[in-house]
Amino acid sequence: MTRAFMVIVTLAWRNLWRNHRRTIVMLAAISVGVWAMIFMTALTRGMVSDMVHDGLRTLPGHVQAHHPLYRDDPSVGNLLPMTDSEIHAAFSNAEYAGWAARVRVPAIISSERESRGVTLLGVDPQQEASITAIGSNVVAGRNLESADDNGVVIGRKLAEKLDTELGKRIVLMSQDPDNDIADRGFRIVGLFEANLAVNEEAFVFAGKKAVQKMLRIGDQVSEVAVVGD
Repeated sequence: MTRAFMVIVTLAWRNLWRNHRRTIVMLAAISVGVWAMIFMTALTRGMVSDMVHDGLRTLPGHVQAHHPLYRDDPSVGNLLPMTDSEIHAAFSNAEYAGWAARVRVPAIISSERESRGVTLLGVDPQQEASITAIGSNVVAGRNLESADDNGVVIGRKLAEKLDTELGKRIVLMSQDPDNDIADRGFRIVGLFEANLAVNEEAFVFAGKKAVQKMLRIGDQVSEVAVVGD
């Protein structure tokens, strides 16, 4: 068996080098093909990894905590049944890279000329800094400075749609838990850019406490986003 195998190997080796040019071309083609496959696999994995990372850093985080009915009805009536102090106690001592409590409700934003439907996010910029890239995406003006900030940060595309600009006042309108109209005027303090134009038109960021006061919800929030280690 061993002798027959050695004979086959010897014949195969001689056959390979009987035509040097053919063998070299075949080796080159196989090498290029394998290298191209490895390169494309690595490139694809890198692109997917960046897309996932960018997606998580946009807003969602790795995990979100909501009221059980929030996913079906993301209204101000389905807030987390926890106070601000209870949320801090629940998440501050855990081993997370970061977490952020937010108020997230559908709203209408109105400038002097136009109105649009948006998602209003009441955020604490100090908490958001550890899990999202919101602050680094601000390209004009400034980011929110605290949860008490009375300004808003909107997308550059949304500003164009509203025919407004940095420093102008807008009005945000939504509903409180009693289904009454809740509205308030804010000044645009910053404009942000996003990888997707739809995100620039969809989200408006304001101070968490300012939004809580507008909606008359005390210190309750809609969601807690968590990023793991």
